[in-house]
Amino acid sequence: MQQPALGKRLTALRKAKNLTQEELVEKSRVSVRTIQRIEAGEVMPRMYTVKILLAALGEEMETQQNNVPTVNRNTLLIAALAGAVFLVTETILGAMDVAWFIGDRNWGHYENTIYFALTVLMIGSYTLFARGLIALSNLFENKLLKTVAYMLIVATAAVGVLDIVSLSAADADTFLLPYATASVLFGALSIAFGVSLIRLQDGMGELSRVAGILEIIIGCLLVTVVLFFVSYVIMIPAVVIEILILYRGYEYLSKADAVQLGGER
Repeated sequence: MQQPALGKRLTALRKAKNLTQEELVEKSRVSVRTIQRIEAGEVMPRMYTVKILLAALGEEMETQQNNVPTVNRNTLLIAALAGAVFLVTETILGAMDVAWFIGDRNWGHYENTIYFALTVLMIGSYTLFARGLIALSNLFENKLLKTVAYMLIVATAAVGVLDIVSLSAADADTFLLPYATASVLFGALSIAFGVSLIRLQDGMGELSRVAGILEIIIGCLLVTVVLFFVSYVIMIPAVVIEILILYRGYEYLSKADAVQLGGER
C-alpha cells in the first residue's frame, strides 16, 4: 500500500480504536512526529514501522509482510541481557583502571588474573550486545548503525587486548600514545554511534534520541583524551537506555509476531 492510502488507513484504524495520536505513541513507541507525517501522507515509512503500528492497533500486516526483514526476537533479548553484563564488567574495569592509574601500578598475579577474566567477559558480552544493535539496524534499514556496531566490536576487542598487555609492561608510560589514539578513535565512533541512534528514533521512540545525545557527549569527551575518565560516568545511563531500547525491540517483535500468528489461525 502506497501513500496517501496508507496514511488514511492508519488514521481510520486509529480512530476506530478511539485512540489519539499520543495514545498510539504510548502503545507503539513510534514518535508522534513520525505518526503525524505518515497519517498526513508526507512520508512512506519503512515496512517494519508499519508493522509495529499495525500491531499496536491490533491489525496484521497484509501481503507486504513478506518484504519485512526477519529477525529472531531472542537475539534482542540476549543482547539486552548481555548489555547488562557488559555494563557491570565495564564499570568494574573502569574502577580498576582508575585504581591502577593513581596507585603504584604494581599489581600481583591475583589482580592481573581478575582483570584478564573481566576483560574477556567484557569483550564477549559487548559482542552479543552489539549483535542486538545490528539486528535493529536490519529492521529499520539503518546502515550507519550496522557499520558503527561492527567497528565498535573490533575496537572494543582491540582495546581489551591492549589493556591486558599493558598490565605486564615494565614501563606503562610507553602505552600513553596507543591509549590516546584509542580514545580519539572511540570518540569518533561514539559520535557516529550517537547519530545512528538518533536516526533510530522513528522506530524506537524518544529513548533512541536520548541515548544518541549521550553517546555524542561521550564521544566529545573521549576525543579530548584528558577527559576520557568523565565518559565512564555518562556511559552508565547511556548503556542502560540502550538496553531498554533492545528490550523494547524484543517486545515489538513479540507483539508483531503475535498479531501475525493470530491472523494465520
